[in-house]
Amino acid sequence: MKNQNQQQLTIIAAMVVVAVVAVGIFIFLSRSSAASGSDIDYSSLVQTRTEDGAFIVGNPDAPITIVEFADFMCPHCQAYHSTVSRIMEELVLTGQARFEYRMLPTQDISPFVGQVAECAADQYEGGFFPIHDELFRIGNSSRITNEIGRRIAEEFDLDYAELLSCTQEAEQVTIDQRLANRLGVQGTPAIRVRYGDSEATAISETYARGSVPYEVIEAAVNNAQ
Repeated sequence: MKNQNQQQLTIIAAMVVVAVVAVGIFIFLSRSSAASGSDIDYSSLVQTRTEDGAFIVGNPDAPITIVEFADFMCPHCQAYHSTVSRIMEELVLTGQARFEYRMLPTQDISPFVGQVAECAADQYEGGFFPIHDELFRIGNSSRITNEIGRRIAEEFDLDYAELLSCTQEAEQVTIDQRLANRLGVQGTPAIRVRYGDSEATAISETYARGSVPYEVIEAAVNNAQ
């Protein structure tokens, strides 16, 4: 009887250990997912480019467009990407707003990474924004090098030689940088909003620089409806 009780206690203890490990794994995976941003299905969204070439996603009839000036290489932008994912899920997927991404380089390699993103989008049928999300995931997990073009080409099944050739002439980074200078954007990430076809402006003087909390953006979107 004593041996039987010991066996039962051993089994119970093992079950407790397994349960604790399972909970720990779940918490770890949840935190990892939150850090990298959720996977978004863009297939139901309209992806286009503005007249000057910027990448935009969402309901063409939405009354407001959220414009982000950011850099895939910027640590602050990488940290803010979880907020961008929430904007996509709760405001863009629901048709209330569109999202426009402007590339503003902050590091030596940043212009090349932006050129890779632009040229990859030219080849990839899924559009720019899956590539956009992948670049932020890579930036969060490791240092981006000049091999980023090959990595993106392999990830999205693209022609690497064509991708590299395209980067020699890609100009969107330069166009976006000029717009940022004209609008007085300083630092990344920076958020602007556009009502209808008007020029992008800051939500308020308080948020003219730096990242903007989701709740502030949500309020601006609600007011525009």
